[in-house]
Amino acid sequence: MTESGEVALLQAIKESLQKDGTLGRLKGEIRAAVMNVLNKNDRGDAPKIPEETRLINELIREYLAWNGYLYSEEVLTAESCQNGERLSRDVLTTKLGVLDDGKTAKIPLLYYIVSAFQLNEENE
Repeated sequence: MTESGEVALLQAIKESLQKDGTLGRLKGEIRAAVMNVLNKNDRGDAPKIPEETRLINELIREYLAWNGYLYSEEVLTAESCQNGERLSRDVLTTKLGVLDDGKTAKIPLLYYIVSAFQLNEENE
């Protein structure tokens, strides 16, 4: 195979991996693994995360997962030194004082909160 043929083949493979999401998934997994290694070597014991920060991170994680940004969620979890277990939606709604119903349960809480603020601004 000629050099230009090899370059074309590699480009076609790269494009195929990008189209089906494999390349993004692998990049996300590598970033998350690197962050885990750095956090283990750098910090020893992970610092205690303030409750407000944990709630914000959980809202972002729910948003990322709902939108299919699973690799971004993995990186956020690794960078923030949170364990892989998410807070349940019931815990989030209770801590935030948000009433969840059939309509709001279909969307991430972050959407619901932003929407509530937008409606509040329109009513003022």
